[in-house]
Amino acid sequence: MKGNELKEQWYKKIRIVKAQTDLGEMFYIVDDNYDFIPLIKEYLNMIQARAEREVSPNTVKTYCYLLWYFVVFLKIKGLKILDLDGEPDILAKFKLWLKNPYRFYENIELLNYNMEVDYVEDSLNITTINGIISRVSSLYLWLKASNRIKENPVVYRNVMITKSMRDKDILAHTRHNRTIQVNTLKSKVPKVLPKTVEQKDFKIFLDSVNLLRDKIMLLCLKEGGFRSNELLGIHLEDIDFSEQGLWVRFRPNNANGSRAKGGYGRDKFIHLPTDLMALIDRYISSEWLESNADNDFLFVVVSSKLHSNNGKVMTKSTLDSMFRYYSKKTGIKIHPHMLRHTHATELAREYISKGEQINWEYISKRLGHASVTTTMEIYAHLKPEDYKQEYQRMQNYRENKRRG
Repeated sequence: MKGNELKEQWYKKIRIVKAQTDLGEMFYIVDDNYDFIPLIKEYLNMIQARAEREVSPNTVKTYCYLLWYFVVFLKIKGLKILDLDGEPDILAKFKLWLKNPYRFYENIELLNYNMEVDYVEDSLNITTINGIISRVSSLYLWLKASNRIKENPVVYRNVMITKSMRDKDILAHTRHNRTIQVNTLKSKVPKVLPKTVEQKDFKIFLDSVNLLRDKIMLLCLKEGGFRSNELLGIHLEDIDFSEQGLWVRFRPNNANGSRAKGGYGRDKFIHLPTDLMALIDRYISSEWLESNADNDFLFVVVSSKLHSNNGKVMTKSTLDSMFRYYSKKTGIKIHPHMLRHTHATELAREYISKGEQINWEYISKRLGHASVTTTMEIYAHLKPEDYKQEYQRMQNYRENKRRG
């Protein structure tokens, strides 16, 4: 077999399907007879039912993709989910299987030993493997809590909470435990900060864009720090020209599947530059109006060669295609989330350039983070010159205070 044929065969045997249920739109894993994998179906329903706010279908779909590897592993080994009751060794073998880039070639008997087999790697990075392990561990925690198994096959060990751990936990002062439980199967992930976009590269990228709609989307992502789904879910009624900004509102049933992450009652307003709001006004009276839109979404298909597509709501795949096209055209690789990181970083640098203390709470709220720590650790990437400038400011402050 050549290429990814083996993996594709497993995708045919173990499928991820969309379903309309009492819980709303959901995703499940089914076998080649389109029968649900029962325990996983119950587990996913439990997650949706117990959630404080509705879990996005895209999130459930991601869970299915993570659990898909586990279901395939069990099928290859001739095991069932409950067979792992009190069997941590099997989970250890599962992790080794995940780390094997040729995992789908296991148990394959060659009928002709002279034939050439095109072995293709299917490597998973540490973050993805940890994500799979976390989801499988969560599944077995639920199975143990619901008395489906007697002993959890996932082994945890108690680790003393270090000072750095407490520094990262803004509620550490409310917790009395000196230890935390760590999943022994998960690997330590090397800390790699997501990339940001230099201003000169962004200008080249922006100048290469033809459609006004696309320019506005790029500017909104960079100047507003929007998530892709937040931007795609904006309706005309969410535009406030008097306050100069856009509302991000949670809607569970957007036609394009987009959904704000905040959930019900967590709407937020994002102020935008005046010139960007003027561009939005111009876009609505030109490209949007000319598309004969059949909906009230702000971003719709325009100038499509297939005229019947014009006016339809824009999807995440369309947005991603647009970024891929201009990345190839300019040779500058940019994706939507890079612009979100860039926005956060530029806000932090603005405070430093003014000689002011960084208002992390404001930046965090603007990005829609539940924790300021997330913003500080992941979303703002200060350069050495930023730290040098801040240090110099503090030195000047001390010097002036000493003289005074």
